[in-house]
Amino acid sequence: MNALMKIYETDNISETVTKAIVEIVTEGKSKKKLKTLFPYVGKKPPRIAREVVEAFHQSGSKVFVDLFCGSLAILCYLPEDTRVVVNDINGDLTNLYVIIKTKSDEFIAELEALPYSEVLFQKYKEVLRSDDKASDLEQAVAYYYVQFASFRGRSKNASFRISADAENNMASTFRKNLPSIVALSDRLQTVEILNRDFRKVLNQFNDTSVFVYADCPYLGTEDYYECEVNGEEYVFGDNEHRDLAQMLKEHKGIFVLSSKVKKDLRKLYRSNGHYVLNFEATGRMPDKRHREQLIMNFKMEHVNKYGEDDIKPYR
Repeated sequence: MNALMKIYETDNISETVTKAIVEIVTEGKSKKKLKTLFPYVGKKPPRIAREVVEAFHQSGSKVFVDLFCGSLAILCYLPEDTRVVVNDINGDLTNLYVIIKTKSDEFIAELEALPYSEVLFQKYKEVLRSDDKASDLEQAVAYYYVQFASFRGRSKNASFRISADAENNMASTFRKNLPSIVALSDRLQTVEILNRDFRKVLNQFNDTSVFVYADCPYLGTEDYYECEVNGEEYVFGDNEHRDLAQMLKEHKGIFVLSSKVKKDLRKLYRSNGHYVLNFEATGRMPDKRHREQLIMNFKMEHVNKYGEDDIKPYR
């Protein structure tokens, strides 16, 4: 221990242990690809993320604002020199990202000492429900643990995710995920993290240089998301959908909205100046309920694998 304390230039045993653990866990971190840390409701698949990033490049915008950042899936596809602002109303989520950005050593050391256990899963669920708030670090550990171990990334009525076959070992995956935290911490050093209502963010970033990506809860799935704001459960309802549509229409820069194909959504966003990218044409998708689309206020250049122009007016 004395030798390690000399190496790390500290006389604090706890700090020495933390630094040693982090160094072991993060060995080879430079080779680690940036990725999301846990399952999350609404997480975007690569095909959608790539189209959003391509739209950003084509727009010529200078600032990328992720209005409902969730698991930071889009951040994983953006170049490191992009100025990025991420926002989410979920304070537990944004607190986690702030801790990863500013206290990754302590955060990883805490996780390294934990087994993958349903007992801990239930304990941390209670921590998150408690009115007696833990420290920011303890809250971040609890939220990360519950989110990582939740079946299908559901935080509401979450159930413990287990390894169902010999090919998947959740306990091993929990350990292997730790170096990814370091990679994310490095990336977040130049990212602005906000915890605000989307309306405030849109007002503050209403500029021609700003590209807004809006991945709000889809119509009909709002109750899948769970968080509290000022001690009360927050629900993204009809008023929020209407306000978002109106503010995006008035936005001075470029916006792209992720959604499922819905008639009620068309009523909110149809316009002579809006365009839509459907990921599959109607005839190629037997289940129309799960068709996804991007709605945008500029005509992105896009040709699908069939050699057809996919971008259509959204009227």
